[in-house]
Order: sequence, then structure tokens, then C-alpha cells
Amino acid sequence: MTAPTPEYRHSKCYANTRGGCSTSISGEHYISHALIRLYTFDDPDVRIQPTPNYRIPVAIQPKKFVANVLCAAHNNGLSDADRTALTFAAFLREIALRYKNGAGEWGAPEEVEISGDDFQRWVLKLLITHAAADVYMDKDGTRVKTIVPDEAIDLLLDRAMWPRTWGLGVTGDLSNSHLKFDPFTQVETATSNWWSAAPLIKHEPRLLFGGIVDLAGVSFTLCLFNQSEALLHDGEINPLRRVIQRPSALSWVFDGVPKTVRFRWSDPWKHLPITFNMRR
Repeated sequence: MTAPTPEYRHSKCYANTRGGCSTSISGEHYISHALIRLYTFDDPDVRIQPTPNYRIPVAIQPKKFVANVLCAAHNNGLSDADRTALTFAAFLREIALRYKNGAGEWGAPEEVEISGDDFQRWVLKLLITHAAADVYMDKDGTRVKTIVPDEAIDLLLDRAMWPRTWGLGVTGDLSNSHLKFDPFTQVETATSNWWSAAPLIKHEPRLLFGGIVDLAGVSFTLCLFNQSEALLHDGEINPLRRVIQRPSALSWVFDGVPKTVRFRWSDPWKHLPITFNMRR
């Protein structure tokens, strides 16, 4: 890989807004390669069949599930975000596999700590990659050409501080049917149905406004706008209804025993813990 230069902007790199590109383009995985390896038990012979919106008509090796939308320098610079998502998913998946949808053991209290900043960046990166690769589809099956705002790139590359009313969120209301919160009682979340990405798109112009990303059975909202009003709107159609922004921790408690993911945040905003009480 050639070294990045401050002035160079690779034409195929979506993160080229302020330069700093290398001259080589790299394959950015639609979903982190390490996560695919985790959920396929690192089987070297596994093949995946992407859905039609990815325009890949045959089953492929996971390493080929990529879009050429980032230069090597910017891709490598986001590796901490991928590692953080892997730590989150591996922790919850291991518990789920032992719990066996209630037929196994819940065990002793367990806890892991990850960077909330890096996890927030991972969610943003996944949404931007899909937009830059032009794979989002409308309800009628037509392709949605989506503009990625420059502000999103600055946040992704840690060039700007997230505004208080933007950013990551998790459901604070279990009646919100749009958002998942249970990694343990549906076996599919530990095997086949372990991730998804859906954008929030402003219609005119078609601007990426955020989205909803599922990982390991948990939904995360990501907003690139002031979501204060949306959080309070009680309409059933509203996926942001009563979302809690940037939690300090997510805990799942069964028979008084917690399994907890703690998030480290560098911003000055208030962070609240969320607890989900589980029953068989």
C-alpha cells in the first residue's frame, strides 16, 4: 500500500472529502469479515449468497463480499471499529450458544467493556458503505442512489465531535416493534439472522440521514440529525420512538444474574444504563 498524502483524493474512496487517501483502492466488506468468520465458525469452505440488491448472482467466499468504495489508508484507519463490533458480537453469541434458547445454562455474571465511540463509528461505517456502494433498495425494488453528507465522513474519521442530539441509540421501550433487544431466546440471532442494515433517507435530496443496524440480536439506531422530537413522537410507525441515546451499559438479567456490555464514551453527554429483565 502506498502511503497516504494529505492532498490526494482517490476518486473511488467515499472518505476522500479532505484528502488523506492512498493511491490503492481496497475491498471494504459490507459487514466486517471477522464477524462473518465468527458466525460461520471460521469454516474455510463456507460460501454465502448475498441478496439481489448486492448484484452478486453467485455464492461467494466471505472475503469477496466487498465493495470497492474505500482507499486502503482510510480502510485500515477504521480497523478499531471492526474489532469493537467483533468483541460485542462474540460476547453475546457465546452466551447465546451456551444458553441454547433456555435449554442450556445462563451461568454466572459476565461483563465486557467496549468503546462506545468505536462502536458508533462501526454502525456509521456499515450504513455509509451500503450507501456508497449503491445497494439500498426502495420498497418497490428500485435502487436508491443515496448521497453521503460530508459531516458523516468527518464523524466517521473522528474529525468532528458528535452533536448531543445525533448518534447511536437503543430501544428504551419494549413495545417499539422496529427495534430488537433480545440476543438470547431466538437461535437464529446466533446462527443465521445475526445482522441487517436499513437506512434512514431524506427524500429530496436523497441524503443518508442515519439508519438501523442489527447485530447479534440487538438493534442500534444511528441519526445524523437532531432526533429530539422523533424520540418523543408516539406513532407506531416511528422507529425512533423512545430510543435512549448512547447508553452507558446494556444488561440482560435472568434470575438476578446479569450479562452486561459496558460502553466507554469520550463525549461529555449523559449516559444511562439499560436493563432488560428476561424470563423463560
